[in-house]
Amino acid sequence: MVTQQHNIHAVSSREVWGHAVANITPSAMAAVTVALVAIHGGAFTWLAYLVTGLLMLGVAWQMGILARHFPSGASLFSYLAHGLHPVAGLVAGFSMILGYGGALLAAPLLGGLFFAEALRLVIPAPLFATEILVALALAGISWHLARRGAELSTRWGLWIELFSLACILLLAFWVLWRFGLRDPAQTDWGQWQMKPFLQALVLSLLAYGGFETAGNLVGDARRPQSIPRIMLSSVFLVGGFFVFMAYVETLAFAHLGQTLAYSNAPLSHIARDLGLPELAIASDLAMFAAAFSASIATFNSISRIFAGMAERGVLPRPLARRHPRHATPSVALAFLAAIVLAGITTVALTHIRVLSLVDVFGTFTGLSFVLLYSLANLAATRYLFRSGNPWSWLSLGLALITIPFLLAVLWGTVSPWPGGGVGLAVLAFAATVAGSLTVGIVWARKAPQRLRRVLAMEPS
Repeated sequence: MVTQQHNIHAVSSREVWGHAVANITPSAMAAVTVALVAIHGGAFTWLAYLVTGLLMLGVAWQMGILARHFPSGASLFSYLAHGLHPVAGLVAGFSMILGYGGALLAAPLLGGLFFAEALRLVIPAPLFATEILVALALAGISWHLARRGAELSTRWGLWIELFSLACILLLAFWVLWRFGLRDPAQTDWGQWQMKPFLQALVLSLLAYGGFETAGNLVGDARRPQSIPRIMLSSVFLVGGFFVFMAYVETLAFAHLGQTLAYSNAPLSHIARDLGLPELAIASDLAMFAAAFSASIATFNSISRIFAGMAERGVLPRPLARRHPRHATPSVALAFLAAIVLAGITTVALTHIRVLSLVDVFGTFTGLSFVLLYSLANLAATRYLFRSGNPWSWLSLGLALITIPFLLAVLWGTVSPWPGGGVGLAVLAFAATVAGSLTVGIVWARKAPQRLRRVLAMEPS
């Protein structure tokens, strides 16, 4: 029984927005993944992020419809159960656990990696040992903040994320001060080519994933009715950041006589070549801060998904238990902390390369986004048509545009078939979807009352 509920409905809209942005982790785009998009986008990388951002605004609008009409801390688990079918809710719930779980396992390890890189630029330090110790500390602090309450943890996450973005923007404005704003090559439309640009669109889509986690805080938000707007605004503002940074980084590499696509750490690369080691350190610390913020946000999101699914009898009931003082899903948080600890310990004992693991975990996250966003488009369109809403045709149009685009991302992930850990991750994800679908079909035939419990609305 909850004895104090001072943290319930105490999270401001600004902090919910920070939670959504932390789950998107925009710093990772500028620090790492922009180079992958630039392989195909070239001088038009900024345009790839712009076009994808406009498409993702459509997805966010569809998601907001579901969040408004089926509010739940379990987010897409409930959205799809009501908007499509309870079996779709089961598939979404387990897909979210796998997808967000990949992000949670990766975030502390990435934070440790970038902190160790920043430290190495200042003093000689044992790189791997530093990575592990920092990852453990980051995971422990993130768990503690999430356990103390959404208000405290989202506030910390917001300020940490703002610090991360400020470090990156500092370097970006330095580049513009040094080289100016104009780069004719980035608007030379005679050099634009359709096929590589489409590949750049596919790669840029995954940078936007995570905005929907604003819905996980519906039970903690001061103004839960603002969550659909927060989903839209987070995609809009992050999209602006992506377009700006893609333009600036492409401009910087052009002036330095190098190619963005060949850089593993573009921001550090720019700072070092400009003779600014301090900004190279700042860029690494920005990624550390982003990983810290993402760890807090994913602890908050997954624990509420666990609790929502447990309250409806899908997961073991103890996972729904709340902390007697802070009203947070403490058992779910403890379970997640144990998994993260086991993951970091495994890396420490086996000396697996962190970036190779991040590739595997990122596959889980990317595949879950593709599936969930496709189903959300279908659910929103179906709901609007069934309710006779005049916006239903717009919803259908958006679905017809975005779903093929999302399927192209899926095809790009599995063709050609990836080897090693990524290939195993694809198979594991497919098995999870097939398993949850099978459970749903069995329940529909033999235990329909269990599926009816999935449709239970969020406790007030």
